Amino acid sequence: MAIRITGMYSGLDTESIIDQLASAQSYKKTKLVKEQKKLSWKQDAWKSLNTKLYSFYQKLDDLRLQSSYMKKKTISSNPNAVSVVSNGNAVDGIQSISVTDLARSGYLTGGELKTTSGGKVTGSTTLEQLGFADSGSISVNTGNGSSVKIDVSKDMTVDQFVNQLKNAGLNASFDANYGRMYVSSKETGELANFTLSGDNEAGMNALAALGLLTKDEIDKGVEEGGVYHTWAGYMSDPTDPSTRTQPYKDLIDAEIAKRAAAYKAENDKLNETNEALKKKNDEAQAAYEKDYPDATETLADVDKLRKSLYGYDEDQTVDGETKKVHVEGDLEKKVNDTKKELEEAQKQLKALKANGSTATADDVAKAEKTVAEKSQAATEAKNEFNTAKGKYSYLNSIEENNKKIKENEGKITANESKFNVDGDGKVTGTAALRTDVETEFDAKVAGAKQIIANKDTYKATGKKIDGTDAVIVLNGVEYTSKSSSFEINGMTITALDKTDSPVTLSTTTDTDGIYDMIKGLFTEYNKLINEMDAMYNADAAKGYDPLTSEEKEALSDDEIEEWEKKVKDSLLRRDASLNSVASAMKDVMLQGIEVGGKTLYLSDFGINTLGYFKAADNEKNAYHIDGDADDTSSSGNKDILKSLIASDPDTVMNFFTKLSNNMHDKLQEKMAAVKDTSSALTFYNDKLLKKEYDEYTDKIKKQEDKVNALMDKWYAKFSAMETAMAKLQSKNNAIAGMLGGGS
Repeated sequence: MAIRITGMYSGLDTESIIDQLASAQSYKKTKLVKEQKKLSWKQDAWKSLNTKLYSFYQKLDDLRLQSSYMKKKTISSNPNAVSVVSNGNAVDGIQSISVTDLARSGYLTGGELKTTSGGKVTGSTTLEQLGFADSGSISVNTGNGSSVKIDVSKDMTVDQFVNQLKNAGLNASFDANYGRMYVSSKETGELANFTLSGDNEAGMNALAALGLLTKDEIDKGVEEGGVYHTWAGYMSDPTDPSTRTQPYKDLIDAEIAKRAAAYKAENDKLNETNEALKKKNDEAQAAYEKDYPDATETLADVDKLRKSLYGYDEDQTVDGETKKVHVEGDLEKKVNDTKKELEEAQKQLKALKANGSTATADDVAKAEKTVAEKSQAATEAKNEFNTAKGKYSYLNSIEENNKKIKENEGKITANESKFNVDGDGKVTGTAALRTDVETEFDAKVAGAKQIIANKDTYKATGKKIDGTDAVIVLNGVEYTSKSSSFEINGMTITALDKTDSPVTLSTTTDTDGIYDMIKGLFTEYNKLINEMDAMYNADAAKGYDPLTSEEKEALSDDEIEEWEKKVKDSLLRRDASLNSVASAMKDVMLQGIEVGGKTLYLSDFGINTLGYFKAADNEKNAYHIDGDADDTSSSGNKDILKSLIASDPDTVMNFFTKLSNNMHDKLQEKMAAVKDTSSALTFYNDKLLKKEYDEYTDKIKKQEDKVNALMDKWYAKFSAMETAMAKLQSKNNAIAGMLGGGS
């Protein structure tokens, strides 16, 4: 670029002159920038319209289905007790329903807790502080027959017990404000109900201390599903196996079979895990030997490597007190020491080079050599550390896997004593497993008998509501459900309250629902077609282009907004793509559709446009439904559509499903991808507009280069002129000096 000298000697405003000389080329660049901006606004306008068109296209999916027009509604004579939602399969008519019971979750509200000293209970309060100084077990029993055992001890905290209840599948919490536990089943219904029972007297004492023991549960008989009486009745003498009842024997056999299968499944999983770990070890060993072919370290050196890298803690006596003190590892220490030595050498070199230093060049050279040596030593120490770290990573992962394998093998061996597998793959429990189950269950029997015998000695402060199924009687037939909702013959019935007398359910075709769906179609269509017509018929914006920054400075914010609105409103004026889509949509609405051998039009359903002279500008293609209370243009006309929905729903369904399909197919055709001009799911030439935008970028760059080149040329010429004038003035000054020098 030429040196740009201003008019120092000529007195000319060279910058203004050159700007004027280059104005023609600058104007071309500005024009290109404005055209590109206008194109960008056009892209934005199309993107917005495309989103609306595609949304309309998607909404047609429901209207294309016949099932959408088979709407039914059911009115309940007592909606506070029974609510109903009907689908197209519901049968028209009158039905009678009564609600006998509602579905409930089992819910246990614990008694208020205090510590033995009368203090406030928190989540960290232990069972011992609540008065339980023993160890025992509690069972969480559910309505489907499953049971989860929770071991309790005096050291267990309230929060820990709550977490155990959660792990057992219940909702549980402790409210410290009220000092109570709250426990509930996660679902409603009889099968989701739960009970908390003590497996032994210690377990009962723990429940009592936690405020979760209920008197009803102790008194509940076998017929009512009482846990204690059920277990107590399994055998008359817990010390005499011959007194076991057959149901009890069956229960024991089922538990043995379940546990044997569980032990077998666990062993299969453990063996699978071990095989995977061994494979990982083989891969790690191979990678270790490849990355470190000269390595001498083996698994026996893992601990040594660990200590060398990261050090270790040892007991040391400091001021007469034994403390854990960290001892640096050899490699760790080497890295730290060489780093400190390097930092010190760099510090000394910096001091020698500082302003005001009296150091000689030889002193600086020696210091620089020291820095280089220390840097080399630090690098070597770090490299040695990283190499050892890499070896340790491989060997440590193998060692950790070996530990896990050994741990798993111990579990496998222990489990193998609990089950057998015969030649056919059948899994059975061993004698050892039978002994475990019988001993455990007999203890529960003994505990249950003891609990019943001493029931009056336990402090039962909990309150329990059992989970129940919902029960309704519909047209004389009883139905039960674990929730309060019933799916019956096309109706979703929700029981909200018990009833003293029957509730009437009246099912009819949902005329209003079908009408609103069709009305919604035309509401969306009208918005789109009116907007598209307004865009296509917009006033021309001749003489209006996007404003430059300089032009905006001369206008107010309101003037700028008005100017740009004028430009943006005209962007799609007479746009061919816009006209193509709008015309296609209008044609679909005008076409006749054959239904039952007759060709019908929208006008046959009381749906028409207002006509050229009645309709407002750009609303001449909008449709109005006769009798529509929300439309002042047609609200006074006879309501044909709603009458036909009620009297001839099949004709309405067939006409509008075909109309919706026709519109769907036409829009799908309009947004089919075209290789070089448009992408899929677009109604305009997005690729072409993008290409044009990029071409403008190239044109602007080329024009900018032209402007700069032209200005550089003129600056060079003016610079030469200024230089010549400077030389001339210098000569004149010299001559003047000579002529006047003798005076």
